[in-house]
Amino acid sequence: MGISILAGPASRDLAKGIADILAGNEHTRLVDVDLRVFPDGESKIRIAEPLDGEDVVVVQSTYPPVDTHTMQLFFMLSKVSKVASRVVAVIPYLGYARQDREFLAGEVVSIETIAGIISSYGIDAIVTFDAHSRLALSYFTIPVHNISAVPLLAEYFKDRLAEEGVDVDDVVSVSPDAGGVERAEAFARILRCNSIALRKSRDRITGSVNIDYDMLNKMKDTLNGKIAIVVDDMISTGSSVVEAARALLGYGCKRVHVTCTHALMLNGALEKIKESGASDVAATNTIPNKVSRIVDVAPLAASALLSILNSSGNEGSSSKSSSSSSSISTY
Repeated sequence: MGISILAGPASRDLAKGIADILAGNEHTRLVDVDLRVFPDGESKIRIAEPLDGEDVVVVQSTYPPVDTHTMQLFFMLSKVSKVASRVVAVIPYLGYARQDREFLAGEVVSIETIAGIISSYGIDAIVTFDAHSRLALSYFTIPVHNISAVPLLAEYFKDRLAEEGVDVDDVVSVSPDAGGVERAEAFARILRCNSIALRKSRDRITGSVNIDYDMLNKMKDTLNGKIAIVVDDMISTGSSVVEAARALLGYGCKRVHVTCTHALMLNGALEKIKESGASDVAATNTIPNKVSRIVDVAPLAASALLSILNSSGNEGSSSKSSSSSSSISTY
């Protein structure tokens, strides 16, 4: 039985990377997707290669324009789910995951709708990276494998700092807010350094970010002379990491690095981060970007796919016949 890696329009390079890694497996091939965009913005997808009876991996990230890339994902899943033996969707960046609850009265929980549509195709599993919340994933009624890229990013910095001769006692892992405490701590465990979490508040209407400077005042001696690495799951407009970098440098850190899994970098975010005084930004290729350092997640995705596709197949069969629950795995 063959494995076809379907290269969605939003993730062609990553799909090729996954296919190259899996090339050692018999009958693995990369399948290109033809995309035509009409003047009114509609996308037309064509898959020229036959996929009947094969295991198909659809690789499509749903970064901005989120609606366009999400619709393209729907079109591909709709087509392959009718002919393939098993289907796994690799969605490196899962759009709408931040809209996981009703924050203000009357708001639609958008990820619930997205999850319902994807689950309706009866595919066997989803692979994604550092989804915004477990709540967002809980709306899916098919197995979801949520892989953390934090260890990959931490290993990159561990090697880099070792090459520079930096003592880990001079490094601190920083979460820009309380919600990322576990992420910063996991990052710190690999580097064997300390970690802290800043406290911030965000105006739900304007989106403006404010750092708790009283907390920083108490930590001034801890931060003085340190190399800080600000760790986040995603950077969108960059407002949180910009304020964090400025605050850390203002309270004695001699250098600030920024890292994240998903580098959306909207509205000139990368330039703003550089202007804040941060030395550089390292991110993964879940989203095509032009940050200072790119860390490849293709090996992690390939490993997860082999685990899923080499399974007995019972999980896939049961997921197609039942829509009552989902399983969420974290690597």
